[in-house]
This record gives sequence, structure tokens and C-alpha cells, in this order.
Amino acid sequence: MTERLGMAGRRVVQAVLDRALATGVGVFAALGIGLIAIPLLRWGWVPPKLILWGPLITFIAVSYAGDIVIQIWVPVRRGGVTPGMLVMGLRVETLRGGQPNGRAYLIRWVLLTVDGLLLGLVAVVTIAATKRRQRLGDLVARTMVVRVDEDRR
Repeated sequence: MTERLGMAGRRVVQAVLDRALATGVGVFAALGIGLIAIPLLRWGWVPPKLILWGPLITFIAVSYAGDIVIQIWVPVRRGGVTPGMLVMGLRVETLRGGQPNGRAYLIRWVLLTVDGLLLGLVAVVTIAATKRRQRLGDLVARTMVVRVDEDRR
């Protein structure tokens, strides 16, 4: 049981790191838009509402796009590893031990919404309760997350 909770803990830290990266990029993009909007507002080139809505919309869009890049594009290109997984020594594999395709990563990403319910408690319980330590997204996509140094074969 300790091993299952240890993997759940690793995956929680990995998820927090990946989310922080996407959010941080969104914050910097929003700050950039805000800095651009200030002189434009002073010169009267844009409406005053832009100072609020421009950075907010930019933050949401860039954070969302960053999450897609981190959860789908990066693992497809980098052997099943997100930046958070790289730090935590984890990798996504198919149940047969190969590298998942883009469709599997898309399914995992879409189901992050469900896994993230109750501050991620759904994912933690599912990881701790399943034999292969899978969250709901892994079960549907037929993938699992393994430690890089773990020899399953």
C-alpha cells in the first residue's frame, strides 16, 4: 500500500509542476499584454476595458494552450514524458510497454477534468485503488505511468 501511495504522491507533484508551468507562462503572457495595453490606453488607441479584459483573456488562452502543449505535444515528441514527469522520474507507457499515440494523450488530457475533481482526490483514490496505479484517464486511454528506473518486464 505504501508503494501505491508513493506513486500517487509522485504523480500529484508531477501534476502540480506541469500545471504551474502552464499557469506561469499564462501569467507572463498576461503581464506582457498588460504592459502593451498601458501606453495604448494612455494614447487613446484602445478602450479602457482592454486593461482588464486583454490580460485576462490572454492568461486563460495561453494557460489552456500551454496545458495542451505540456500534456499532449511534449509527451508525443519526448517519449511519454511531460516536464513534471521528467523531474519526478516518470513516463507514460501503453499497457504493453510501448509509447502511446497522440489519441491516447488526448484522452488522458480530456479526462484530467474528471481526475482533477475535489482537488485531485478522484485521481489519487483511483491511482491508489487500481492494480497498475492508473488514474481514470489512464484506464480509458489504456496507458499507465511508470517510474523511469522501474523494470516491469
